[in-house]
Amino acid sequence: MFSDYHVHSSFSFDSEESPRAIVEKAIALGMKQICFTDHQDFNWPIEGESPYIDFPKYFEALNSLRNEYSSKINILKGVELGLTSDNFSLCHKLLDSYDFDFVIGSCHIVDQMDPYYAEFWEGKNDRDCFELYFKTLLDSLKSFIGRNTCTTPRTVNTLGHLDYIVRYSPNKDNNYSVADYIDVIDEILKMIIENNIKLEINTSNFSKGFDFPNPHTDIIRRYKELGGLYVTVGSDAHKAQFIGSGFDLVEKIVEKYKLKVFTI
Repeated sequence: MFSDYHVHSSFSFDSEESPRAIVEKAIALGMKQICFTDHQDFNWPIEGESPYIDFPKYFEALNSLRNEYSSKINILKGVELGLTSDNFSLCHKLLDSYDFDFVIGSCHIVDQMDPYYAEFWEGKNDRDCFELYFKTLLDSLKSFIGRNTCTTPRTVNTLGHLDYIVRYSPNKDNNYSVADYIDVIDEILKMIIENNIKLEINTSNFSKGFDFPNPHTDIIRRYKELGGLYVTVGSDAHKAQFIGSGFDLVEKIVEKYKLKVFTI
């Protein structure tokens, strides 16, 4: 079974799950590794939310669990880093300050709002929102990669849930066709391939009633056509019960497109 490389615990503002419960669930599933990737989003615009990790406590807790469960599972210390076009220097400073095993780069904010919230969609159509998301993600990647200020240059290991916005549309994927955005998607894929950033296959969509992961299988196919080879696999679980969910479906996708699953 694949190791889960995208998991959130109570160190994320949107999860209440204990790290210990996550580790024990992963062991019960027979996983060899579990990677904690709690949220760190600088310059978060939504009032009342604080997606910031207490890193000293985070590392202390994960190191303690790593030692306790060392004979049963390898526990990795990661982070899901929210990328925007104006927070690249803070992201680089964070990567310089801590020794992460694994880093996901994701885009959550579009037009000063997370598409998770219904307010984002008011008075808007899917086509314009999807296009804006992909362009925002591309601009964020360009800023982060092109203006790297790390003392020892570091980047993200994988690009998280590339078409994240689709899972929260009131119309689901009824108005979604990858072909409509292929030009900007190609730019994104070429950029991550050129910079040795893997593509995440995020299984959270399956539990929300979709028949494809994030990103859509058409994007995964295009990634392979453009020369991409390595993917990472993550459930994006915020509760222990969802760890590893949908991984059997990902296995078929990986085999179909002859991809390789990256692990540390």
